[in-house]
Amino acid sequence: MTASDALAGRLARAIWSGSSGWAALARGALLVPAAGYRLGTAIRNVAYDTGVLSSRVLPAPSVGVGNLAVGGTGKTPLVTYLAGELERRGCRVGVLLRGYGDDEVAEYREALPSAAVVADADRHRGAARALAEGADVLLLDDCLQRRDVRPDLLLAVVAAETWERVRWPLPAGPWRESLSALGRADAVIISRKSATPASAADLAVTVAPRTRRRLGLVADLRLAHLRPLTGGAETPLDALRGRRVVALCGIGEPRAFAAQLAGLGALEVALLAHGDHHHYVPGDVAEALRVAGPDGVVVTTGKDAVKLRALWPRGAPACRVAGLAVRISSDEDRLARLLDQLSEARRTNNSRAARPPARTR
Repeated sequence: MTASDALAGRLARAIWSGSSGWAALARGALLVPAAGYRLGTAIRNVAYDTGVLSSRVLPAPSVGVGNLAVGGTGKTPLVTYLAGELERRGCRVGVLLRGYGDDEVAEYREALPSAAVVADADRHRGAARALAEGADVLLLDDCLQRRDVRPDLLLAVVAAETWERVRWPLPAGPWRESLSALGRADAVIISRKSATPASAADLAVTVAPRTRRRLGLVADLRLAHLRPLTGGAETPLDALRGRRVVALCGIGEPRAFAAQLAGLGALEVALLAHGDHHHYVPGDVAEALRVAGPDGVVVTTGKDAVKLRALWPRGAPACRVAGLAVRISSDEDRLARLLDQLSEARRTNNSRAARPPARTR
């Protein structure tokens, strides 16, 4: 991602979530292109729903994970969690990415060293590459809007923290599609970072009937540990208690990350948020160290760590990487059964017969 892309990303989020008069005026000015975007999306969906455009099945049992809105839902840790669950069942996982942002590829390869991670805008070509590398189950990152592929299990992710915000379509807001898109998903996963457990559970119950299987899951995404940016032993989260913390990140929802750090008992959290998929330069590191001062600690995300390592100066105070853990806190058994079916499917000669029921849309 270039500096201009990062700037555009920061400006877009300021418009989408800002409460100032200029942000409201900007959203209003973008309503006309937003209406065009929504109309184009609707026409495209009708073309797929009526068979004018066709979807193709993938050559191995597959799970697709996607968002209704742009970024910040915790999709990457959820895909990592699902990959781990499938590997625990004996599967050889291939993770297919759209090919946008080298940081995602590096993050997945670091978190899933035994998986085949393939970035290719053509998901069918990427699937062939993953299978050639030994994969027998496929995980598609960001595919709710990819109507040309038909995963066997499709999961839509919605962040509890952003649900109450105005759901305006791109470019006036962050929403790629309306709630009607949940009708293509088998289940919806409500991700929770700083929202209350009760609000996330209520949201899951509210939106579950819109999905094909009427299934709503809640995924708690909690900070689990800290580790040094340049490698070494993990340290407990208590190490941040009473400290001044600088949250350095280029992710979709930086405020949720800062809120998680504040919840650990940090004395103060200074948020240095860059655009999603930000390309870091030495000046960004220098600014973080300046804000932290001699007694503060810089904390970043796994997504950012893969880009910051080469830039962190020798002899500078250590940067810590906050590791996320995923826990499914509702209907975990139903999700487990769906993953069991996929695991069984890859063991059969006629794998299609053992997969979940065929998708009709």
